[in-house]
Amino acid sequence: MKEERLAVLSMVEKGIINVDEAERLLRALSETAQSEENKDSVISKAGENFGSFIKNAAEKTEKFIDDTKPVVKKAAMDASPKIKELSEKASIFTNKIIKRKKDSENNDVTDDDFEKDVTIMPVSHEQTDVEETDKEHDENKNEKE
Repeated sequence: MKEERLAVLSMVEKGIINVDEAERLLRALSETAQSEENKDSVISKAGENFGSFIKNAAEKTEKFIDDTKPVVKKAAMDASPKIKELSEKASIFTNKIIKRKKDSENNDVTDDDFEKDVTIMPVSHEQTDVEETDKEHDENKNEKE
């Protein structure tokens, strides 16, 4: 900035520009320098704000993890017996299949291969809309014939 100002003064001294033109050039140089300082200030503030945001996010994330640890641990402890029970049932079932395969050359499936009193899907004895529509279609077809 200092060099540019000296160059403008030198041009006035040599008669290349007059005093009014030199004043305009010096004002423009001053505004440009101020604009550069403002940019630096804005960038600096943005960096500070971003750093603050990251620090805040990290603190909240750490608190969230600390708060959820006991909940996750309790859920795992609550689920553990059920998982163990299901694992044991799967093992028993697998052993039954292996034993049956070894003991018998007959690969027929018997009632012993299935769990007792298990409902897979409830059965409704009510007629569905599709069945009613099919019935009506058949009746209309018979009437036309």
